[in-house]
Amino acid sequence: MLQLTGAGKRFGPKTLFEDANWLITPDERTGLVGGNGTGKSTLLKVLAGLEQLDYGELQRTKGMTLGYLPQDGLALSGRTIFEECLSVFHATQEMEREMETRSAQLAELPSDGEEYAVVAKRFSQIDELLRAHDGYALDAQVGAVLGGLGFTKEDWPRHTEEFSGGWQMRIALAKLLLQKPSLLLLDEPTNHLDLETRNWLEDYLRNYPQAFILISHDRYFLDVTVNKTVEIWNKRVHFYSGGYEKYLQQKTERRAQLEAAYKNQRRRSRCRAASRNWKRLSALRFQRRNPRSTSASRSRQSLAVR
Repeated sequence: MLQLTGAGKRFGPKTLFEDANWLITPDERTGLVGGNGTGKSTLLKVLAGLEQLDYGELQRTKGMTLGYLPQDGLALSGRTIFEECLSVFHATQEMEREMETRSAQLAELPSDGEEYAVVAKRFSQIDELLRAHDGYALDAQVGAVLGGLGFTKEDWPRHTEEFSGGWQMRIALAKLLLQKPSLLLLDEPTNHLDLETRNWLEDYLRNYPQAFILISHDRYFLDVTVNKTVEIWNKRVHFYSGGYEKYLQQKTERRAQLEAAYKNQRRRSRCRAASRNWKRLSALRFQRRNPRSTSASRSRQSLAVR
């Protein structure tokens, strides 16, 4: 669905990550982790198409859709909460309006005419599309997501600009969840959520029909929502199976193996160095004990050269 190949990104003189290879599949459920400043948010923006790679390649499957939620900074205005959320169904609403138009035409046209048959066929096509996209339940979908994210029915007719930054982010999150993009990219989605709302989001993501990648400092949230963990460490992208706790276990085991391999390599290097030193020392001792033999050997070498 989406693939990084040999990807690298810098921030000024600092390299955030390099030689990253990542195939993101349609069933991706991944937690992106790493220390502060390692480039997690930057990588998420690269996947969303908001930042460019310094080198390497990013390929997307034709027709895939992306939804990105930043940590903060979004400000919505001009519409009520309910209108703002309904706006993500623009194409479906267009179909509803066309259906109303076709219905009016059918009421006026003679039922035995050719034009009536054409309009009726189009009316039937739109009806099938609306049913396939659950278009007759848009209000119910919006209401369910807004309710899950902590908005009451009394909030629905209020304008978005009446809400603070944290609630603005909830509205933005609601729109993304309603859109159901092929790949959902969430940067710290629980920052502005209380415990009840966070629990609702956990359940929603567990049943989300598409792929998602998220960044979160909430270890439990990662543990119950993802089945793969990707870590940016030492400028490289490392992959682990399972949630956060399994990632920690695998990381500890992997580092223990690396440390053991490093110690073995150092031990072998010291042994090789000790062996070389012993041979040099033995040669020096032999020269000191047998100066004539050494001198004669040098003379023979000199004559051989001549």
